[in-house]
Amino acid sequence: MYQALYRQYRPKTFDDVLGQKHITTTLKNQILKDNIGHAYLFSGTRGTGKTSTAKILSRAVNCIDLKDGNPCNKCEICKGILEDSIMDVIEMDAASNRRIDDIRDLREKVIYPPSRTKYKVYIIDEVHMLTTEAFNALLKTLEEPPKHLIFILATTEPEKLPQTILSRCQRFDFRRISTRDMSDMMEKIGSDLNLDIDQKVLNLIARNSDGAMRDALSLLDQCVSFSEGNIRYEDATTILGITNNDKILSIIDNIIDKDLKLSLEGIDGIIQDGKDIHQFIKDLSHHFRNLMIAKTTKDPNELLEIDDESLSRYIDQAGKVQLDFILKSLDILTEADEKAKWSTQARIILEMAIIQISRLEETLSLEDRIKRLEMGIKVQPKDIGEKRVERKLETAKAKPRVEEIKKKEKKKVASETIEESKDDHPVARQADALDIDISLIKDKWKDILQLIKKEKMNIYALLIEGRPIDYQNGLITIAYKEPYGFHRQAVNSPQNKEFVENTLSNYFKTKIDISLIMEREGKEDLEDEKKKKDKVIKEVIDFFGEDLVERK
Repeated sequence: MYQALYRQYRPKTFDDVLGQKHITTTLKNQILKDNIGHAYLFSGTRGTGKTSTAKILSRAVNCIDLKDGNPCNKCEICKGILEDSIMDVIEMDAASNRRIDDIRDLREKVIYPPSRTKYKVYIIDEVHMLTTEAFNALLKTLEEPPKHLIFILATTEPEKLPQTILSRCQRFDFRRISTRDMSDMMEKIGSDLNLDIDQKVLNLIARNSDGAMRDALSLLDQCVSFSEGNIRYEDATTILGITNNDKILSIIDNIIDKDLKLSLEGIDGIIQDGKDIHQFIKDLSHHFRNLMIAKTTKDPNELLEIDDESLSRYIDQAGKVQLDFILKSLDILTEADEKAKWSTQARIILEMAIIQISRLEETLSLEDRIKRLEMGIKVQPKDIGEKRVERKLETAKAKPRVEEIKKKEKKKVASETIEESKDDHPVARQADALDIDISLIKDKWKDILQLIKKEKMNIYALLIEGRPIDYQNGLITIAYKEPYGFHRQAVNSPQNKEFVENTLSNYFKTKIDISLIMEREGKEDLEDEKKKKDKVIKEVIDFFGEDLVERK
């Protein structure tokens, strides 16, 4: 009867376990020094060697002829355990023996000493599947086990185990096996079986196994059955349902060139070939991940672990796009993958994602222009006022009084601000900005809060802790006391801030913006502004004198 590759090549000694030297070295030293624990917990993702290591440990602690901490696998004890003829090593699947009655039965049996071995070993796989009652029943045995008993618990989800269980076990975390280690192992297996395997096939299988050697050997088994000893890259992509990397590179090139027609045609060809859409989305995500690595690291080969030709193509393609484009594309594909899992229209979701990615550069360019525009128009009102005063004074032949200049300039700036923002703001400009001052705003503040309360109670609760302290040229400054920094931050979010500004604009019939500050910061800012204004006025008076007459 044929035996699957992952069973044929299951490790028999600690030295055979792939990629877990930090664990196997510790276990060998414990066995050599006779410092064996009574309970072990092996945790890690599937296919990383947890159960295989547990079986090796069960033989090593009972082996008659140890070889540097490894079981000899030749003595009668090792052979008996390998052939399942010795009943002192018991394997349990917690997924099917999870009830409290199963654990009670186990507790009754563990008190009996082993029949042929030194230790009786219980290997409980997927231990996180036990019920709470079963864990409680197991707890006492783990805490005070008989001297002849060893528990080895294995799980992929250690976070589901109670802390009372975790604290009584020696925990070993199994790492994902690297792509290079898996590739080397499969190459060795191919050599043993006289297989002609393309190196690109080994890398492809390793990359798609997510660090699980068992998954890699299962995929290799499929390829061996298909190709009869000669495994080529094209055959592997067909068998495994994985998209050829050349096709993905071509689609991404079409996206970068903004050729949406060719991009969608490429996807249609892949789907017509019978490729799984979910797998293709994952392949695209993996491709953009490789572009990200190629774009951001000096030596990407250490992280990508691919051949030089493929690496060169990734570096060339990454050089054509910005990092923001790659990151946004990954976000889009991640969201598409999540949606496609629950949708009957996975193809439409994929095509939408491709269209979004194709237009990303336009979106990013527009965002950049908007940011530059916003930075360009962020001029402080006080600077505008001072510059207009200076221009007036330079052109004036008569010298009106300073107070009259200030009043006229303030009125002009406010009226111009309203006129310029007519088309941008939905509120009708019916009132003159000079009719509004901080006293009026403070008087009407309770009424404004009530309006906000009717519309959005959550914003009312945040805004009530602030108070208006200043109004200048359409900008209301609202201050918060020191303990209410969170309230200020919440109101300052774009959506909440826009709602408050629209409410104020509608109430006062003019364009109103708000600035949210902490109270101490606000006082210092207002004092600094007042000092600057007083200084400017003093310099004007000193230069022109107090009696100024405006020439018409």
